[in-house]
Order: sequence, then C-alpha cells, then structure tokens
Amino acid sequence: MSEILTNQIGEQLKAARLKKNLSLDDVQASTKIQEKYLEAIENNNLGILPGDFYVRAFIRQYALAVDLNPEDLLGEAGPASISRSKDLNRAHRDNDGVVRAGIDTTRSAKSQISSMLPTIWIGIIVFLVLVGIWFVLTHLNTGSQQSNGGGDVSISSSTVPDSTSSSQSSASSPRKKATKKAAAPKMKLGTPEQNTAQQTTIYNLSKQNTRQHTIKITAQNTGTNVQVTADGDVLLNEVITADKTITVPKGTGVVNVQFTNVANAVMTFDSQRINVISTATPFWNVLMNLNN
Repeated sequence: MSEILTNQIGEQLKAARLKKNLSLDDVQASTKIQEKYLEAIENNNLGILPGDFYVRAFIRQYALAVDLNPEDLLGEAGPASISRSKDLNRAHRDNDGVVRAGIDTTRSAKSQISSMLPTIWIGIIVFLVLVGIWFVLTHLNTGSQQSNGGGDVSISSSTVPDSTSSSQSSASSPRKKATKKAAAPKMKLGTPEQNTAQQTTIYNLSKQNTRQHTIKITAQNTGTNVQVTADGDVLLNEVITADKTITVPKGTGVVNVQFTNVANAVMTFDSQRINVISTATPFWNVLMNLNN
C-alpha cells in the first residue's frame, strides 16, 4: 500500500505541475530543490534522495509550489521509509539557495577527477606539442651549425693559393673594382607661383642649369599647340597629337612652355607632374627658372 501511495503522490504532483504549465526547472526555481530530486519524486525513485526527512520536506515544498495541500498528500504516515541512513550532516544549501544533499566523499572524488579529465588531457597535449617544437628547433639548429662548419672547411681549403693563382688574382683584381657613380639627388619642384594676369605658372628651381632635363607632353582629345623655348631658342612649336619628348640642353637658365587649348595637355618635367591650369583658356605658360 505504501508503494501505491507514493506512486499516487508522484503522479498527483506531476499532474498538478502540468496543469499549471510548469516545467521542472520552474518548480526548481520556486522551491530551490534540484531538478533531479523533483523528477525522482514524480517517478517514485526516492532512493536518490538524501533521507526520509528530505522525502517529506521535498514533497511538501513541491505540493505547495503546484497549489496542492501537502497534508492531503502525505497524511499522517507519509511515504514509507526508504531504508536510508538518517545522517544528514552532509546535506547543505548552496550559495544559489538550492538544497543539495550530502554525497559520499569517494564518489565526489571520482566525479571531480572525471570533470578534470578534459583539462588534464589538454595539458598533456600542450606539453607534447611544446616538446615536439623544442625537438624540431634543436635539430634544426644542430643541422645549421654542421652545415656552416662544412662550409667553413670548404672555403678554407679553397683559399690556399699557389704562385700561379696568386699572380692571376693580383692581375685581375683591378678589373673587379668598379666605381659606382653616385645617383643624382631627385629634384624637388616645390610649390609653383600662379600669375593669373600673365597666365603663367612659375617654378623657381635652384642650381638646375648644370644638368640636362627632359620634358614630356601628352595631348588629349583634339590636340594642343605647344611651343617650347630654352633661353629664347625654340625647341618645339607644333600641334601635339601624341606623346612628345623634348630634351632641354645642359646650361639652360630659363625654359618656357606655352600651351593653347591647355585643358587637353599633360606635362611632366624630369618625370614629375607639372600643375598646368585645367580650366579652359586660350593659352597658358609654364616658366621654369633653372638657376634661381
């Protein structure tokens, strides 16, 4: 009869919970009883509860949570004893307020070891990887040192000269000495002056008359008439319909480039872009003072 009574208690509690559309997690939140104990009460699996005292206390709290009268469920006798020790000194309430029964220390140690196994395995794997890396680096360094040592031996053996090779080396050594011409520093155009009244863009360049310069003009669309003069000498005077390159002689002091239909032309001076005015105008001058 007691087994039937306990089954009826679990069924009644479960039916009342479902009627209120509550989950076991909801009941746990309101009673602070672990979900596994609530499920054990519903399934008459009272053996996992910590003792007879907790059986009655948990059923009472469960009943109140689902609006049942615990006295009607338990009566005076309550569920039969489940033959457990009444040593409840291990039962406790955690910081989250949930009642957790005391557990056997041996089982706790096993569970702790089981929970630590992933961490232990990760530590072992990391250790093995580090050992492998150390092993590879050590052998690479050893091989490199051996290779360098072998190279030293071959060099020392090849550097033993005889009289013939010594004379040939001394004879050919002047030929191997090639003088490298220092590259000329790149010219800086600086910020030009715009003289709108004279329709001229002026570049003042210091000490650039001692070298040769190159002007390149690219025409666009219908072409542009361009006249280039160097110290008054006309170097170019024609309509540009394709790329045109003009060499400015060494020693030139002033270069003037006059454009008509200037918006269609692009000019570079020693491969550097010149800021020619881009607005429509009958003509425009670019004046380069090379000995400012």
